[in-house]
Parts: sequence; C-alpha cells; structure tokens
Amino acid sequence: MDMMRFNDFYLRLYKGDAKQDGPAILEDFYTLWREAENSGVDAESLREEAKGVLQRIVAKDLFLLAACEWIGTKGHFKLGKALAHEVSVHYLQQPELLKFALSETTEECATTVARRLCALDVPVAVSLGWALSMSEDLPPSQLIASTIAKVTNFLATEHPATCKRLLESKSSPFADSQVAQQIAERLATELNALEALPQLVELQMSSEMRRSFRYLRRSENRAVTEQAQGESFLADMFMLSEHFKYSNQVALEHQNDQQTVETIIPMFTQEMSVELPQTWIADPLLYGHMVMNLWKEAGQ
Repeated sequence: MDMMRFNDFYLRLYKGDAKQDGPAILEDFYTLWREAENSGVDAESLREEAKGVLQRIVAKDLFLLAACEWIGTKGHFKLGKALAHEVSVHYLQQPELLKFALSETTEECATTVARRLCALDVPVAVSLGWALSMSEDLPPSQLIASTIAKVTNFLATEHPATCKRLLESKSSPFADSQVAQQIAERLATELNALEALPQLVELQMSSEMRRSFRYLRRSENRAVTEQAQGESFLADMFMLSEHFKYSNQVALEHQNDQQTVETIIPMFTQEMSVELPQTWIADPLLYGHMVMNLWKEAGQ
C-alpha cells in the first residue's frame, strides 16, 4: 500500500470544511486505515503515518464525531487507541473540564464512548467532561444514569486528585451541575477522612530517600535533555548551551548606544505532573483487567 495517501488525506482534511465534510472525511479515513491494516502494515508504522491526520482531527474539533464513529459505533480498538493518544497529548495539561455537545448523539453511542474513553486512558478532563455532558444534554434514562455512575465512580477512585482539581476550577463549565457537585462532595469527604488518619513515622520518606529521589529527578532531566540534543541536527550548528549547576539566576551584560547594561534573569524549571491510576500503582494486572472489562461491557 502507498502510505503517501495519508499525506494526501491530510491536505484534504486541511482544506475541507469540518462541519460539512466531516462525516465523509472520517469514513474515508477509516476505510484507508482498514486497507492499510489488511495490507500488512504494522501498527507502529500505521500510527506514525496517520499521526498528522489524527492531530488535525483533534485540532479541528472533529473528535466528537470521530469518537462516536470509531470508538462507539465501530469499536475499532487500535484506531481508537491512536486517536486517544493524540487527544491525550493535546489535552494533557487541560486546566478545566471539556464540554461536549451531545444533544444530537444517540444514547447508545454516547454511553459506549463514555466507558471506552476510560478504557483508553484519555485525560480526566476529557472522560469526566464527556460523562457530565451526558447528564446535561441527553434525556434521563436508566442507561444514562448507570453509565454516568460507572464512569464517575471509576474516575473518582482512580484519579481523585485530578477530579477534585478540575471540579473545583472556577471556570468549570459544570459549576451548576448536580452530578459534578455530588462528586466534589464525595471527594472532599474522602480527603477529610484520609487526612484524619494517624500519620505513621515509619511510612515517611527519610532524608536519604529524599536525596535519592532528587538525584533520580536530576538524572532523568539530564537524560531527557541529552536525548533531545542528540536527536536535533540543528543543535551543533545554532545552539550553545551553558549549564549553571548551583545558580538560580543569570547575569547578562549587553552594550547599548550609551552604556553597558546588566540584566538579572531568574532561572526556573518547567515541570508537569500526571496522576497515575491508583489501582495501576498497586496492581497493574488488575487495572488492565478492569479497563478491558470497561471496553467489552460497553459493546454489550
């Protein structure tokens, strides 16, 4: 199969109208993906070739339509996983919950996608936002209520800190949602109960462990920097690195028309953190079984 067809498809997606041509574009892309799979293209190469198209789908607000079609209706796990990866990259540091317009989505499709988004480990801002959007946009039913309870309980159990932070955001689109308020109250109650437990000195990190932890973080940061510089063909030609190991600010001098000016620039690190699922930390095999059941149960 000619993999350059994905590049042609990207140009078509770039020039096309997402609202008018969206369904046809997604259907043609699904056909192209299946053709590549049937021709023997390995999964990693296929994801790499389709990466640009999937990124464009997420950026052009076609995720809702793609999720309903590929994850909900067709239930294609590999394509859904590739789409979920690009969504996770795009919304990794999303500061608030996402609101989805699900009023035109069928009940079966919306509930199926809600469960499978949890199975695909998309960011909590996406999966919890989808569940709360169902509670507001779709008419109440037993299926909707059970799915919302299942998804919100899973997310609140596996990602309590992230759920609490997103629900307490002042700009949250679900500030008036009764379901969101109930989840926030539950998390606050659980946190208070956890803080009321006695603190065991035996479980606290010793000074040696803290030093080792800081050393591991520095080593990891250094390894990431070295890898990035090694893979950049422009690094040796245009970049000059100066490392200040024990400094927290840099003094620079530059000459203007009248005098020499000294500028102090503070140094800081840029970090991000992601809360890992609680069950995965304790028992990865059990967590894998749980998310597999979420995917299978959604199709029943």
